[in-house]
Order: sequence, then C-alpha cells, then structure tokens
Amino acid sequence: MKKPPIPDNEVERLKALQSHQLLENLSDEDYDLITKLASDICGTSISLITLIDSKKQVFKSSQGIDLKETSRDTAFCAHAINTPEKLLIVNDATLDDRFKENPLVTKDPKIAFYAGMPLMSKDGYALGTLCVIDNKPKVLSTSQIQALKSLAKLVERLFESRKKSLELEKVYSQLEAQKNQTEEIAYAIAHDLKNPLDSIQGFLELLQRETGTSLGEEALQYINYATQSTHKMTALIYEILAFAKLTSQKNVIENVDVEPIIESIIDLNLPIIKSNTIAINYSELPKIQTSKTLFSIVLRNLIGNAIKYRSKEKSLVIEIKIDDETDQWVVHISDNGLGIKDSNLVKIFRPFYKEDSQSDAGVGMGLAVCKKIILNLGGDIWVTSESGSGSTFSFNLPKQDL
Repeated sequence: MKKPPIPDNEVERLKALQSHQLLENLSDEDYDLITKLASDICGTSISLITLIDSKKQVFKSSQGIDLKETSRDTAFCAHAINTPEKLLIVNDATLDDRFKENPLVTKDPKIAFYAGMPLMSKDGYALGTLCVIDNKPKVLSTSQIQALKSLAKLVERLFESRKKSLELEKVYSQLEAQKNQTEEIAYAIAHDLKNPLDSIQGFLELLQRETGTSLGEEALQYINYATQSTHKMTALIYEILAFAKLTSQKNVIENVDVEPIIESIIDLNLPIIKSNTIAINYSELPKIQTSKTLFSIVLRNLIGNAIKYRSKEKSLVIEIKIDDETDQWVVHISDNGLGIKDSNLVKIFRPFYKEDSQSDAGVGMGLAVCKKIILNLGGDIWVTSESGSGSTFSFNLPKQDL
C-alpha cells in the first residue's frame, strides 16, 4: 500500500481548514442532501464529504457507511488532495498498485471504485473531497463526472458561506461591544455573505440544466432541497439587516392575517417536514394590528427553531395560539421538542447564542432579532421550557388603531 504524500503547502492548508471551523461542527443537513444526490447521480452505494486533518480523514457528511473518520494514511481522499482541481478516479482499486493492499480495500467497506473531487478553499487550498465509492469496479459517464464536479463546487460555496458567517459573527460581536451597530456595515457584510449564495444558486441551476433530463424524481427533489437551503440563508441575511435597521426605521402598522404567514413558513421548511414526522397545528387565528414584515420574521424564527431543535426520538408537534386580551395580543408557539436547560434560559436571547452546540446552521441571530423586534413593537418576549419535554415561546403586542 502506498501512503499518500503530504502536500508541499501542508502547513498553510491546515491553517485554511482550521479557519473554516468545519471540524468543530460536523452535522448539517445541507451537506447530507449533496452526498445523497452524488450517490444517486453516480449510482454508488457510498458518498462522502471528507476533510483531511493532520492525522485523520473526517467525514463532514456520509451516505452508505457508518464510519465517521479513518486514518489519513489509508484515505483515498488524502491522495486526491495532492492533485487540486483534478478528479481522482480509481476504476478498480483491487488492480491499482497504490490501493490494492489498502485495508479499506481488503476489508470493509471493501472499496473497489473511487472518484473524488478536491474541495478547494477560496485561497486555493484543498480541504478535503466530495467522493463517491462502490464495492464493485465502475466507470463513470461524462455527464456523471461533470455532475460530480458541479456538486463539489456547490460544497465549496457552502464552505465559503460558513466562513463568511463566522466572520460576520466576529464583526457583530465587536459591534455589540462597541455599541456601534451601523446600517452601512450591516449592508456590507450582508453583501459579502450573499455572494457565495448567488454562486450556490447558479451551480444548482447549472446542475439541473446539465443532468436534469437524466435524473430521477428523487434526485431532482434533492436539488430542490438544496435550493430551499439557499433560500433559508438568504432569509438570514435579511434578518441581520432587520436587526441593524430596527432603531432607525419607522414601523408600518397594518391588519395582519397570520395564517398565510404560517403557511409560507411551512412551505419554506417543507423538505424537513416531509422527511420527518412534524405537525404544525393552528386554528382560526385572529388578524392582528402590527408590522407584517417584522411579525413574519419573529414567527419564522420561532417555528424554525422548534423544527431545528426537535427530538429525534418522537414526532414533533408545534401548536400556535393567539390570545385576544383587552389591550394586547399574546402569541404562543409551543413544541414538544428538546426543551432548554434552566441554566441556558437567561442566555437564549443574546446575539450569537446557540442552544445546540452541534449545529452549524446560521449564526445564532434569530432569537436576538426576535427580542429586538418585539421590544421595538412595544411588547415583550419570554420562554417557559422543560429540558427534554419542550418549550413555549410567548410574546405580547399592544393593540393599535390603524
């Protein structure tokens, strides 16, 4: 077995990997959609998004295999990163002198076929690969190769978006400390964050054009799921802008029909709702007088959090109620999810606080935005929760004459 060589730029490459903080938070449904799509397009039993650390290969996402990491010395992907921007294809590893004695070939998962595309950082370092694997020899078609390369570009844009989010968090933390949250800076940051999202959308459209006619319904659904994810990140950008603009923008108060807003939020989260047992219950909600835009942001965050922090052990039920009191509306969003520890209840409305340390989706702005919006509208927001049993987020809004 031939051990993979160490790249000449290894020190700089590892620094680039660390700067993205991809190893700290591994779970992410967006990456899982891409590996599912890669396996479906290439017809392989295994697909991976790998990260090559100094001693090991870590799986950011995996399909068809239970392993979470392997030694770098046995990793096919550690060979692939030595040829940046070039697809490494091994049609039959049992006949390849580099790999035929590799324990990943001679033992489980008994790799026979491998194709891996290096995942490049914006500054040109190979962080890992998007690869497809099978236990039988295989040859990819030209369209499959092109699709795999396009999916790798999509992963690169997600990596870049993740890094921009971290930079955004750092800048906003500094602004909070300095009490200097300016609209101009918010727009500049949002513009930087939006660029990789535009690229992601472009690659999704390219992928659909190039391979759409040859893909099955399930594969096309995966593309739609990935598109939905870009929409969610775009929504995050506008929430950040809303957070910065609240103190200077006059609110437009109108009659707000709540039920269509809930229906649009359900549509936005439809991929997750369809693939899990999730029920969102509401009945005959009244129209309320408030800012439709700001109210929608609050509702989208609270329902989205209930979905994100759901228990994997039981079906999720979300209940939405609005109490009509003498001089105010009181909105309640309840769930039977993971709940919140007592020690964390005082922290959850702080900017960038995230209850789930394993999640790397978003930058933890949601509840801070919600609190600032509700205070700006003349109300208050609070939570009651029991760890393991669920939470109820409630907020009140004063009744206003139009």
